[in-house]
Amino acid sequence: MGEYFTTDLWSSREWLRDATAWIDDNLERRGITRIPTSPRQPRLRPWSTLLVVDTDHGRVWFKAGAPQQRAEVPVLDALTDVAPDLVPTLWSADAERGWLLVPDQGPTLRDVADAQNITGHLSAVLRRYARAQRASVKVVDAMAAAGVPTLRPCDLVQEWTSEGLTAEATPALRDAAARLDAVGLPTTVQHDDLHAGNVFVADAASASMHDSRILDWGDTYLGNPLCSLLIPLRGPSYHFDLPADPERDARMVRACLACWSDLASSAELSKVLPDALLLARVGRIIGWRRALANATDAQKRQWSDHPMQWVKEVVAAVRSARRR
Repeated sequence: MGEYFTTDLWSSREWLRDATAWIDDNLERRGITRIPTSPRQPRLRPWSTLLVVDTDHGRVWFKAGAPQQRAEVPVLDALTDVAPDLVPTLWSADAERGWLLVPDQGPTLRDVADAQNITGHLSAVLRRYARAQRASVKVVDAMAAAGVPTLRPCDLVQEWTSEGLTAEATPALRDAAARLDAVGLPTTVQHDDLHAGNVFVADAASASMHDSRILDWGDTYLGNPLCSLLIPLRGPSYHFDLPADPERDARMVRACLACWSDLASSAELSKVLPDALLLARVGRIIGWRRALANATDAQKRQWSDHPMQWVKEVVAAVRSARRR
């Protein structure tokens, strides 16, 4: 198709007509009829767009991802085989176009949680997610073959250097990657945006966390499992305005690390966690680069603060460690 701006494509009459026809075809196979006043397009971003589809069987969601974000379909396919209770029910998918069709999954954790229960709820989700990461080891090769990016610790360092980012951080990143690799954890699925807005739950009851499902796998890569902790550790402060709390962080970390206790001790894993969080920041930079690959110049300027903030955090973390 050549170079194009995704938002121009997804807002075009022709694309909306084609997407609606695809939705109708897949709904019809299930004996479901779309209500003619839909679909509506509540979100349009350079990396993905959503359509809300009202039907005679309830609400359905359609998602299209940019070419660089099309890992989501093979990730969902693979995880459905090994951790089907963790991912949303997938009604239809087109891997080539990055299209997904799913029934409404209910509220998100961000919708139902509050400052008092978010730590316990996120801890339960992380425990569940870590078990799914462990199971994903069986399908890592299949996901890689289907085009899901592989970004092991050494790959993240290579991406940092190839991007020409601040050279002073490179030695520290290499050392962090070496320490993290030495622990011996396997390469697993790495969601890379695991926050409370990307977790479906039935309600705010603690028991509902055991049936939670994780959505929005567009930023996924295959890498070190501990890198997944970067975003959830920030969640309580970001979404609920809670102050920094080492005890809260430790509780969530323990929930995740317990899954790997037969491969490495808690002390070993805790020791390399700062290395994983440092390298995970590089993963976020790469994720933003992919997300904005088909953005307009104006959109790249609009979102440029996000990848640059991660660059600044890498440099600041390296300098801080050097002073200690």
